[in-house]
Amino acid sequence: MAEPFKGGQEPTLFPMMKAGSEDAATSIFFAVIGLVHPYRDRLLRSVGKSAYKNGNDYTCVLRPSIGGRLSDKDIPDAKIILDQKTRWEALVEVKIGSADLDQPQLGRYLNRAIEQKVDALITVSNEMCADPAMPPLRLKPAEKRLRKIDHFHWSWRYLTHQAQEVLQDETLDPVESAILIQFIDFLQHGASKVNGYHAMPTCWPQFVDTVRDKGTPSNDDIDDVIAGWFQESADLSMILTEALDVNVSQVIESPSAELRKEEAENRFEKDRDLSARFALPNKSYLQVDLDIDGRCFRFETAHKPTDRVKTSSKQVEHFLKMFVSSDNPDEWGDHSDVRLFARWARKRTLTDIPMSDALLNLHDGTLKDIEFVDSDRDLRELIIRYTPTGASSAIKSRKKSIEFLESQALYFAETYVDMSD
Repeated sequence: MAEPFKGGQEPTLFPMMKAGSEDAATSIFFAVIGLVHPYRDRLLRSVGKSAYKNGNDYTCVLRPSIGGRLSDKDIPDAKIILDQKTRWEALVEVKIGSADLDQPQLGRYLNRAIEQKVDALITVSNEMCADPAMPPLRLKPAEKRLRKIDHFHWSWRYLTHQAQEVLQDETLDPVESAILIQFIDFLQHGASKVNGYHAMPTCWPQFVDTVRDKGTPSNDDIDDVIAGWFQESADLSMILTEALDVNVSQVIESPSAELRKEEAENRFEKDRDLSARFALPNKSYLQVDLDIDGRCFRFETAHKPTDRVKTSSKQVEHFLKMFVSSDNPDEWGDHSDVRLFARWARKRTLTDIPMSDALLNLHDGTLKDIEFVDSDRDLRELIIRYTPTGASSAIKSRKKSIEFLESQALYFAETYVDMSD
């Protein structure tokens, strides 16, 4: 019979260990969770739990020891306990920097969790996922019996983002605010080894060439690229939220990580595309597509016509005026590579026009006379699509492709998605 987890040490903000080490980061992180209730509650809610405000329900032990002659590889980094109406326990495995979570090691923890009737495993690393309840698929255990234990994943980037959200949204006392501010500074310091997603996988340049040449990439490379795209999509959601100061969530309709991956594989096989969709307040959306063989990025959003005016031409005019300078009616900015589409009632085909041409027609007073405006039909929706030039030279690079995507997504979101009327 396996010996139970026992012993260990309490987390502290001031660990007596090497700065920048995994153990130091783990200790500081769990000390902050214990001291800042709103942060603890937000993270626990991400795994389906909640925190009592007085904190009497929460306990964390670092490096809980195990009886017998088991190696250090079988000792998790932490164990957290919620002693509420029902007791809930989770083992935690932490990695920092470029260290990868190890599936065999996680398998051993899951075995121990089953033996000791622990309820969940939480992993923490720089590897990102769209939702804590949908951890990286590569970490899924091969044995079905090990899947009975709930597995959640927090990326360090996610933990940083949630700390920033709590600091902005919650009412904290001065001590909690000071602790959270310093914790964020710690995580954002280069020595902490906390990273966002900055480069596509190693196989990416060869993968792009293979797709360009109408070849078939290996299954392993397809898996790596889709996993990398999922990580970048998760990071982009947080980047957009922080830049726009509104909640930007990734839209994932698949009920499981397996089905989500399968849908991405099917789309890639059919169109050689990777895609992600993000939801913003007021039912706005941002669609991002990476056309690999076409070597371009496409961004899309849509807006409903205003009800302040009645005719379709006036509705288009009202929309376009939002891009015209209030100080100078002859200035409306650069809208290169942007195309405007209109969806009409009882009409299958969309009408379209370059955005810059539409603005020029607005300026000249000829908007209602052009084919883009169907004055005999009700306007249902205005769609904006952006295919920025310059992508072809960046796409093959592991890092430049991500930099280009993030900069253009931010530009498009700030200019065309998050529009105040």
